[in-house]
Amino acid sequence: MFGSFCAPFSLLVEQINSEQVKITAESLKSFLKTVLSLLLGLFIIWAMYRDTDLGELWEITRSANFGIIAFSLIFGLLGNLLRGLRWELFVNSLGYHPPRASLVYATLGNYAVNFVLPRAGDVWRCGVVSRYDRIPFSRTLETFLIDKVVDIIAGVSVILFSMLFSIDFFSSYFRDNPQFGDALSHMFSSVWIYLILVAMVLAVIVMRTFFRRTWLMIKLRRFVNTLRYDLRLISGMKEKKRIIIYTILLWFSFYLYFYICFFAFDFTKGLGPMAGLIVFAMTNIGISVPVQGGIGPWHFMVISSLLILGVAEKEALAFAGAVFTIQSVWQILYGLVGVFAMPHVKRKIEVKQ
Repeated sequence: MFGSFCAPFSLLVEQINSEQVKITAESLKSFLKTVLSLLLGLFIIWAMYRDTDLGELWEITRSANFGIIAFSLIFGLLGNLLRGLRWELFVNSLGYHPPRASLVYATLGNYAVNFVLPRAGDVWRCGVVSRYDRIPFSRTLETFLIDKVVDIIAGVSVILFSMLFSIDFFSSYFRDNPQFGDALSHMFSSVWIYLILVAMVLAVIVMRTFFRRTWLMIKLRRFVNTLRYDLRLISGMKEKKRIIIYTILLWFSFYLYFYICFFAFDFTKGLGPMAGLIVFAMTNIGISVPVQGGIGPWHFMVISSLLILGVAEKEALAFAGAVFTIQSVWQILYGLVGVFAMPHVKRKIEVKQ
């Protein structure tokens, strides 16, 4: 009698314990991912700076004109403000009209959160707008992904443009850094890449053939159908020219954000705008690596590029260290403003009769 009475409570305790174990496992996985990616970035920095006299590096850094670097920060903020305005166009095209400040603050906060956990800021941005502005998360995620695709296309275009007009630089770069060519060659010559592709195709065929009526496949089909409908709305939007203008302006702002820093150092101010574009293109490759804020890969791309452009190694190390540190602090500061401002944005509250 007593055992039957306590049975539901024991089941509840077991369920709570299993949920706690699940949450703990997910938290541990997230923690390990954060730590490992951060350690990777710090290891790259250590490998580049380990044989450097830090005192001499500091003397080179002190000679910089920090007023010029401070001026460049304006363009970093401007670029992300434009990114928020462009995201607004995609969100509006689906029939949602949250306050502009909400989308801008979420975009700014995105980059502060990314310093805590790689790419977590992207999810946070969609989630916080969904929460405060009562927009389905799937809609904010869709518009964010489309916004991201536009940036990827723009970033690749910058890289291709710089390669087209600087073939000699990239030939020298791959000659001096053969590990990149070897990695690409190994990736495409490995049998595993093709086995994985075949397995993915077979998995899709099996799911569509034998599991069409399962709950997961029904939810997936609904999501795909909704996505197709939303993409048609977005493709038919009238503000396409504004999207192109915003994209050009924000990428030009990010270019100035980086290139103006060249004028803060005697050893880079004479390199010219094309050299600035080349190194800027290489930084975008470094930032694509899933490490907090690009720590490590960004430094490697800047330093290795400046070396090929004729800058001495210690000077290249000083430039990368100073510019990255100042820009990172700036991104964290305005990102935190975005995070803490989100709850205080004035929103229209609809009262249902």
